[in-house]
Amino acid sequence: MKQSLVFTAIGKDKTGIVSELTKLVWQFGCNIDDSRMGIFGDQFSIIMLVSGTKSAINQLEVRLPLLAHSMQLLTIIQRTHSLGMELSDDQVTVEFSGKDAPGILKEVTEFFARRDLDLISLRSKADKRTEKISSQLIFKLSDEISLETLKPEFNHLCEQLSISGKLLHI
Repeated sequence: MKQSLVFTAIGKDKTGIVSELTKLVWQFGCNIDDSRMGIFGDQFSIIMLVSGTKSAINQLEVRLPLLAHSMQLLTIIQRTHSLGMELSDDQVTVEFSGKDAPGILKEVTEFFARRDLDLISLRSKADKRTEKISSQLIFKLSDEISLETLKPEFNHLCEQLSISGKLLHI
């Protein structure tokens, strides 16, 4: 029976971190089901969902902190269950951009949370030089909300926030 764990690692950015982490996952015959990484200032951050046999996950759970310590990374490791949140027909991608201002991302995420839509993925970047924000979010649609209902409401929100936005059905 497959088991899953999610881990987060953060530390000073240096070449080879992802290579070492993925090598360890591979050594135990585990699979990387999902991952996100980024560089924030001079700090590296990664979150990874890994699956494998019970024995493999047990071994990875023991060895991962040792590798992370040797690379001066802080880690959090947690067992989890796969929820089958792969890309499917009931998901929508939200993209928006515009002049950056405090609260824009809060307003957009709150808009979808009030409609009980599950946020699956979020990527947002504010460019200090141009003072622009660019974001992409992926939500799981509910049976009660349709894309046709969301579009005009989201367009109205974009007008209120003075941003450009669009909804794309995946």
